Amino acid sequence: MKTCIGMVLLAVLAAPLAIAGEIPGLPPQLPPFHERDLELTFSNDFLGRGGSVDDFRTQQIIVSAKLSQKWLAVVDHSILTLAEEAGPGRVDQLSASLGYEIVKAMDDDGIDTVVAGFGIRSFGQFSGERMQNGFHRLVGSKIENLPYIAEQGDDLSAWIDANHYREFRVHNKNGVPGNWKTGYWLRASSLVTTGGQWDNSASVLAVASRPSIDVWLGLRSDWRSGYDDMVLRETAAAEDDLGIVIGARFGALVIETTQQLNNDASYGQLRLVSTGRRDAASRNTNRRLGLETGVLLPDVLLRIAGTYHTRILSSESSRWRESVVVGVNYGEPQYGDENNIFVRTHQLDLSLEFERPWTENREWLSVYAATGAGWRAEKLIGVDSLQGETSQNVGRAVLTVSAGLRFNSAGAGVGQRWRLRTQLGAMGILPLDDAELQIENTRYKSQQPTLNLAFGLTVDFE
Repeated sequence: MKTCIGMVLLAVLAAPLAIAGEIPGLPPQLPPFHERDLELTFSNDFLGRGGSVDDFRTQQIIVSAKLSQKWLAVVDHSILTLAEEAGPGRVDQLSASLGYEIVKAMDDDGIDTVVAGFGIRSFGQFSGERMQNGFHRLVGSKIENLPYIAEQGDDLSAWIDANHYREFRVHNKNGVPGNWKTGYWLRASSLVTTGGQWDNSASVLAVASRPSIDVWLGLRSDWRSGYDDMVLRETAAAEDDLGIVIGARFGALVIETTQQLNNDASYGQLRLVSTGRRDAASRNTNRRLGLETGVLLPDVLLRIAGTYHTRILSSESSRWRESVVVGVNYGEPQYGDENNIFVRTHQLDLSLEFERPWTENREWLSVYAATGAGWRAEKLIGVDSLQGETSQNVGRAVLTVSAGLRFNSAGAGVGQRWRLRTQLGAMGILPLDDAELQIENTRYKSQQPTLNLAFGLTVDFE
């Protein structure tokens, strides 16, 4: 069955509350006829039906990757909050798991898959407050000042995920299958932990596909049980419901929303997916220009960079692709645990990057590394009790280093005039000198070394 490409869902409805609610430790749902090499999922309240209430699973980031023909890995970071007066608080969930495809049966009419896995799920403090408030500063939303719960712990988990897809055989007047392929898709998932938590989900969906489009619509029901702490328990109760699912995919971009029926809530997801490129052969192309867009975490910084192919240190025969990179970072990350102080940050840097395919004669995955220098300016901004207080602006020269992986994405194939890739890596920044900034008669160290994960997209142009 050929890999199909989806379209972007252009509009979401408006309502007062929105939450995210994928089962932590399981891969997000995608029609099973797609071979997912890498999938990066970002869920947030503004991707549901909108609104300004931040509660329950307010933000979730999932990275799932195919390690081999049978094995896959999933890492999930979730931020849970509860603003009720009876028990306000927050907790972060961090999950990691491995899955093994024990069944994969394909024929002309559809596909059946069963994946079983195991992993670990932890709850505690995992930089969730910094990430949530950093994003809020970028979009001008309210800062959430909620204490972390005292409890923390680790549990082992086991899970199973089953998919069944069948195509409806619809023919046109000439007896030839129509341009649209339509079918139904059933999915059932279950995860249990040694702590007694049991999460379940079941979906019934209709799918329409053509060579460049996937759209799906249906129902999803979730059940959650076994949670003791109030924040975890209330989040589970909010996610325990029946909802309407609307999803679409175009190229590397997937947008999906689940509109709940009883809890009057919803959650939405934006995903970057690399599919069907693992076995594609490399082709010689001359991509001289590139554009990188992404985000650095847990210090929430937006990054935009332009690349230009050069031969300063590498030769024509080298398998390494050399580029000069000019990058800009901007954001207002939280100052450590001080949720009433944020660091307005601007950075301009110039670096030299080297990139090469991970596997000989295969284009789906490449590794990159870069080093350079730049200038970073920082200024402290006060909120809440320090509203209106600011410090002076201080700048320092910095050294930068970055490394990671890039995954080719379907829908922007090699041989066209541009190529779209998903990026996953890390970036370190080392100021050549530190500084101190003062706000309301208190001095704070600034221009400190940082190390962040980097997520984003790169576009290469011929």
